[in-house]
Amino acid sequence: MAVHNSTQTLSASGLPAFRANLLNLPELEKISCRFRAKAELHPLQLMGKRIRNAQVLRVPVDDGGVALESSICISRVLAVNLGSLEHGIGSAVLLQDEDGSDPYYAELSDLTVLEILG
Repeated sequence: MAVHNSTQTLSASGLPAFRANLLNLPELEKISCRFRAKAELHPLQLMGKRIRNAQVLRVPVDDGGVALESSICISRVLAVNLGSLEHGIGSAVLLQDEDGSDPYYAELSDLTVLEILG
């Protein structure tokens, strides 16, 4: 009962408590991983990390269709956008490749984390 009637404000409790609560929420969309130990990886755990990842890219072709290509690169996770699958909005991460190119969003469903580099 004391937890529900706490006098501590959210701003006083700080971001770590807020972030911990988000990590405990059931996640509808999981990140695909190539290593067994991180099979339950939450997107927020990647914030600020360098990762080696594989992506499925949708490239427009001349006939108006789309061709699927794969790419493997090393990127830094700059931000996480948690969507709502119930409302048709997928989750994505904002990545910046090591070559210094402009940041871009990658859908979690198109991303496979091959390795977390730190």
